[in-house]
Amino acid sequence: MQHPQPISNLWFVFCFFLFLAAVRFIDAQVPSPPPQPTTAAKQEKTEAEKIKRWFETDTLAVSFRYRHITNNIDLHAADVLQFQFQGKGHFKFDSKGKYAVYAGVYTGNAIDSGWGSTGWGTGKAVTNLFLKQLYFQAKPIKELEVQFGGIAPNNGENTEVTGYDNDAYLMGERVSIKAPKNLYFDEIILTNGHFGDFRTPSVFRRFDRLDESNYHQFMVRKKINKNVSFSADYTFESGTDTFRQGVKFSIPKFRIFDTMRFENYQRVDPHKGYGFGLYGEKVLKKKTTLYTGFSRIDTLIINGDRYPRGNRLYAGWNHKFTRELTFGGIWIQGIGPLPTAATPRTRFEAIVSVNFVEVLKRLGLQ
Repeated sequence: MQHPQPISNLWFVFCFFLFLAAVRFIDAQVPSPPPQPTTAAKQEKTEAEKIKRWFETDTLAVSFRYRHITNNIDLHAADVLQFQFQGKGHFKFDSKGKYAVYAGVYTGNAIDSGWGSTGWGTGKAVTNLFLKQLYFQAKPIKELEVQFGGIAPNNGENTEVTGYDNDAYLMGERVSIKAPKNLYFDEIILTNGHFGDFRTPSVFRRFDRLDESNYHQFMVRKKINKNVSFSADYTFESGTDTFRQGVKFSIPKFRIFDTMRFENYQRVDPHKGYGFGLYGEKVLKKKTTLYTGFSRIDTLIINGDRYPRGNRLYAGWNHKFTRELTFGGIWIQGIGPLPTAATPRTRFEAIVSVNFVEVLKRLGLQ
């Protein structure tokens, strides 16, 4: 076991105590009739509204994850306690938020990593935070949205199983057209930019890529009715042409699953490939979600690291103790032959998360 450096320890201790303070706050909540607002409370709410006029918090969460991985020759590849910080907000130039600058700070020192490491277990401590997203967004009319800067890929109805990793980023611009009455599709999305710099997470070190282009995507999305929606896209990335499609079904009266999804990709050039994912979930008493799925990935793609090449069966759960506090986990098992000895065969994760946006809402600050 390698021990973290002193500065890393201090950062981890800060995050850990912040996490414990949030849990303590949530546990201390006792349902009671709302008190009559006082003059001071009204004034506080007014101040909060003044802040919200200029700035809103979109994401603010801290998570801790235990991760265990066994590779294809039954050796322990990872046995580690990790942590994750996600913070994203936007500054509004006008009261309606039509023009805004978004900024996102995250853990993870690579394009396929959104987690830091406490140093407890395999590997060394990794506690850096990076400003990975920074972009300007404009919505001059309700049918048009434009983004420019450091943005995330858009997977549509596909997920990180067959699409891009949730932690990925690119430098470029995106135009979204929402005019279903005239163009049939609910959304038509065009993205152009540079995708790469896998070990350069800071957006400030990637601004010089704004005048370069190795990535283009054309996507359409459509909600057919309240139960069925789909997306389809064509993506060019560094000489590779790929098509993706995803279909999501909501089946509220089905006993086994409330939601099902089928997603796939077809790589057509220069080397052909195919992969797909099947997913189903069931919500129990509005607090516990059980889910299961199967993935088949036949080639190296920049998808979620939980789903490398090979056939995989997975199952997991997510339980909401409160709006702020959740506990979940996932088990993933490789089925049949896998490409290399180092390819993960078995993976298990247990995750505890605190959503501080909900904490702010409970306090009347958001």
